[in-house]
Amino acid sequence: MIFSDFEYFVFFLFVFFTVWYVFPSLFSNQTKETRILHVFLLVSSYFFYMSWDYRFGALILLSTAIDYYVGLRLASESREKVRYYLLLFSLITNLVFILGFFKYYNFVVTSINSVTNPVFGADVLPVLKIILPAGISFFTFQSLSYTIDVYRKEIPAEKDFIRFALFVSFFPQLVAGPIVTARTFMPQLYTPKKLEDIEFRVAIRFFMLGYFKKAVLSDMVAPTIDTIYADPAGHHAYALLIAAALGGIQVYLDFSGYSDMAIGSAMLLGYKLPTNFNLPFLATSVSGFWRRWHMTLNSWLRDYIYIPMGGSRVTSVRRKFNLWFTMFVSGVWHGAQWTFVFWGSLNGVFYVLEEIWKEWFPDKKGESETKNWFRVPLWLFQNILNSSIFFLGAVFFRSLSWENAWIHIQGIFTFQAGQIRPYMWKDFLWIIGFLYLGHIIGYFIFEKGKGKQIPASLEFALYPILFLVLNLATPENSVPFIYFQF
Repeated sequence: MIFSDFEYFVFFLFVFFTVWYVFPSLFSNQTKETRILHVFLLVSSYFFYMSWDYRFGALILLSTAIDYYVGLRLASESREKVRYYLLLFSLITNLVFILGFFKYYNFVVTSINSVTNPVFGADVLPVLKIILPAGISFFTFQSLSYTIDVYRKEIPAEKDFIRFALFVSFFPQLVAGPIVTARTFMPQLYTPKKLEDIEFRVAIRFFMLGYFKKAVLSDMVAPTIDTIYADPAGHHAYALLIAAALGGIQVYLDFSGYSDMAIGSAMLLGYKLPTNFNLPFLATSVSGFWRRWHMTLNSWLRDYIYIPMGGSRVTSVRRKFNLWFTMFVSGVWHGAQWTFVFWGSLNGVFYVLEEIWKEWFPDKKGESETKNWFRVPLWLFQNILNSSIFFLGAVFFRSLSWENAWIHIQGIFTFQAGQIRPYMWKDFLWIIGFLYLGHIIGYFIFEKGKGKQIPASLEFALYPILFLVLNLATPENSVPFIYFQF
């Protein structure tokens, strides 16, 4: 069940009408209604998650139970040494025995076997048939943020297991984020919800925009991207360049589309999820790009990796290492392949190079004093350079293997001959056009505040037409969300 499928619409409508119409008519006591509501949302979330594989429910329940218990113990324990070991227990259980086993065991074993096999003539460690649970990295990091914050005494321990379990498994963001922390989500479970407080127009806009990004734009170019990435050696350098750009853009459209639909779904149920993307392709620097891309993961890495390592309160060399290591962790988090490890490391290198550039050539005048005639060409140059850096890294993110990634890169820089079809140029031009048109409109609406509100009656009257257009523009075969594998 994915957000862009008909099954999800049926499921969500059932949840929506039960929450806002069935329960209020059955219960006059608000406290009892809220309690039943939380139980219902919890059961619905587990049903949603287990629709992929019923066995996945036991894993998320195990992670939830461990961190709930650790949180209670951390709150009642005064001995710092014991509290430290409790936190260590949570970290090891989640990162090693849950996330580590299901996501990284075969990757580590295969890597070790590739080194030892030539020496011993056989694999020294067994490769297991492990099904990767959807979104395991998301709910693991989310649950860990709770125990870490309780350990730091930044939030109180949650005593209600139902509320805590709902925080971990809330279905709109369960499988692919946005990553929420207990400090931002748990208070919402204690706030009474009213149907009249829902911003229906905003929520529907989020969902429809997300659907358009994912089911129309991303899925439309998926066959072109898959064709080129499946055989980089057989395609022309221009086709490889097109695939590099389209691959990076597809990841954005796919993931930001999911995030938008998740935010819209949560809003319709009375909950607020954090923004996950903020027009990243308008960025003119590496650091600016990552402040706009997958913002909840980068915030998590900043709060729980970068700052605990010393952040910027250390020497210049150590700060650069902290930046690189944080991006390296981001790469490892994304996938159990050497392509993801290299992708994260490469982004870290570009981040460090930008820091070195700023130290060597500090901006003394400031942006406000840049000559007016030079601003647009300078922005355009910086934007193209920054996007090119991202697209280069996206080759490793989207490639099926380490070998394919290097064939792809070599084909670009050696101007490889091969196949290129007109439809590849067509897909590239129209998707680039939609991307930057959307970013420019978003810039004037969200960053310049120049958007104009249309009458509510006209907007709701247009919904059936928009719904019909989106359905007609949706490709026949839906493509699973890319971030489900993470």
